[in-house]
Amino acid sequence: MARRKNAVPPAAPHHELAHWLRALRAEAGLTYRQMAGRITRSGCSPATLSRADSGSALPRLGVVEAYAAACGASVREARQRWERAAAGAGTAAARAERRPGAAPPGGRARRLELVYEPAHLLEAMLRLRLAAGQPSLRELQERARTGGFGVLPRSTLADVLAGLRMPSEPLLVTYVRCCGIPGDRIAAWRAAWFRAVGCCGPAAVPAAVPRVRSLERHRNRYGGQGAAAAAASA
Repeated sequence: MARRKNAVPPAAPHHELAHWLRALRAEAGLTYRQMAGRITRSGCSPATLSRADSGSALPRLGVVEAYAAACGASVREARQRWERAAAGAGTAAARAERRPGAAPPGGRARRLELVYEPAHLLEAMLRLRLAAGQPSLRELQERARTGGFGVLPRSTLADVLAGLRMPSEPLLVTYVRCCGIPGDRIAAWRAAWFRAVGCCGPAAVPAAVPRVRSLERHRNRYGGQGAAAAAASA
């Protein structure tokens, strides 16, 4: 039997979507664990499904679709409801699915074609992850494995996102794919990587590393070194 949760506050940012999802689960009579057992898509743990119907944040589209399918509802309707919620809020997650390097609310994003330095590239990567719902490094690694996008070692990615090293081109491509960027937009990210590396001269990657290490203002803006350490252990 599905466990009852506190009602979604009417003032919650995504009250309508959360209410619909909860109604599906109540009708199906499923627990979150039972729902997760029906879902083959990665990144849909019981905790993730529970957060999806909280109403406090817009869940990823794939999670909403999987949630609905697990309850025997229409995936098409789930997508339509998610799109309405995203369009109504003008959220960062929705913008991230429409264009790479989109800015989260409250910040001014540099357009991807204007990324010319390691600092710019790091900021774009941090913003992309934030806009994608701040998935953990473990979740990103799992998406890379199950999606066939390539290898995404958590320890290496933690160093990259903490500003301790430059990403390799393959790692960057795998990362942005795991954050939801479609294949037809990968070329723009590759071009940004080449510009960021090329700005450092012949010894491109080694010379870029000290410049990335100096990005305290970027790390502080996105949670500081403590957040980076926490992500590394995620």
